[in-house]
Amino acid sequence: MKKEELFEVLGDIDDKYINEARKSNPGKKKTILRWTSLVACAAILISAVFVTPLLTKKPAGTQPDYPKGVVAMAAVYPKAVGVGMTAEEFLESDESYTWWTELRDRINKAYGLSYDMEDYNLELMSNVLVSDKENTVCSPLNTYIAFSMLAEITEGNSRKQILDMLGCNDIQELRKTNKLLWESNYADTPVFKSVLANSLWMNEDIEYNKDTIKTLTDNYYASAFSGRPGSKEYSEALRMWTNYNTGDLLKDYTEGMEIKEDTVMELVSTIYFKAAWSNFFSKSLTQKETFHGVNGDTTVDMMHSSELTTYYSTDLFEAFALDMTDSGSMYFYLPKEGVDVNELASDEEVLKVLHHEYASNNPDKATDAFVNMSVPKFNVSAQTELIDTLTKMGVIDVFDDSVADFSPLTKEDRDLFLSKVDHTAVLEIDEDGVTGAAFTEIAITEGAYIVDLSVDIVLDRPFMFIVKAEDGSVLFSGIVRNIE
Repeated sequence: MKKEELFEVLGDIDDKYINEARKSNPGKKKTILRWTSLVACAAILISAVFVTPLLTKKPAGTQPDYPKGVVAMAAVYPKAVGVGMTAEEFLESDESYTWWTELRDRINKAYGLSYDMEDYNLELMSNVLVSDKENTVCSPLNTYIAFSMLAEITEGNSRKQILDMLGCNDIQELRKTNKLLWESNYADTPVFKSVLANSLWMNEDIEYNKDTIKTLTDNYYASAFSGRPGSKEYSEALRMWTNYNTGDLLKDYTEGMEIKEDTVMELVSTIYFKAAWSNFFSKSLTQKETFHGVNGDTTVDMMHSSELTTYYSTDLFEAFALDMTDSGSMYFYLPKEGVDVNELASDEEVLKVLHHEYASNNPDKATDAFVNMSVPKFNVSAQTELIDTLTKMGVIDVFDDSVADFSPLTKEDRDLFLSKVDHTAVLEIDEDGVTGAAFTEIAITEGAYIVDLSVDIVLDRPFMFIVKAEDGSVLFSGIVRNIE
């Protein structure tokens, strides 16, 4: 499909998606914490230039003004809730209660997926988080969505390898899974943001399969772009879109993003996350203390608090979780003395403790306790090249142009292969809460590859963390080895 046909193809999308996006369903006021509704829509706005915001409420930064010559069609995402309200006003509003009530229904529908995704999450973490000296971080959910889009543009054994890695039987199951994940994880309120976005970057001179492009825009909320690979303007547009949808948190990494001349298509998936602790750390208790990192001791800002929570203690680690307002929880894992923190990246119990029933089924390993916690403020970021990881996880054919099957993408006789799979993530915590962002960039190229117990946990040496969404999805995971 060439550039001039994009409008025709995307214009065929059913108007019901646009109408659904505009519906509101106000609820009655309650005396408990209130939330809001997510209405997922897959409509595409058509314009020769990019004139509508990708998000009703931007995560950060300024709305991109894309260079001339770049055709942009923006996906319409669920509408922001509580616009103009403060966090306090929103939490006390009817709109908040309605949002949470309807979101909770979607979370309930998606919750079982976290079990199905455990094998994928564990294998990804065991490949990405292990390191000798460097901090590591990734977003399993973000990569899962990106690789799902990759499955859509492949066929035959190439697709089967991707589906096997993702733990899905067929492409229809994968589409259903992604829809549930999207609707249970997307949020844009004054209190909590979990903003997901996808995009397609096409070569204006290639005729693409119309049905495949429509599947990606309909089922994955993917904005579609058309331009000239290798041009300065097209690479600039890619960087602008990625920065916008990650709240400008990864600008140090996006500087090198470019769409090379031999690129047939790029798929880019992003996540922007911001949530407040349910119970803030008191800034008056934060003190300068020592963190014993792999690269040596450093002085850090150590936050302190005592909370009644579930305390986990296994053979390899002790752990606790901190809840976040209107969202999920962040888990902290401190390896037992003599245990290498890298061992946690492949330990099944690291993910098992994320499930509510783990505590009741393992009373010898989980109990209520007052946890006197010392948690360092930190900001960790990393960029990881995932080609080796995918190969280890069984995805092989797409890297070999002689066997890769990209027939759903274009009927043109081209020797296509996967040339780039980069994943970049950042996560920061302080007294107020958690902020994170991630993007996955995939390039297809033509050519050649209660409580008596009181526990003290001091995170003053390398530790692991996981940010879990309400539906059980692993949004971010990482290992902090050094803090500067």
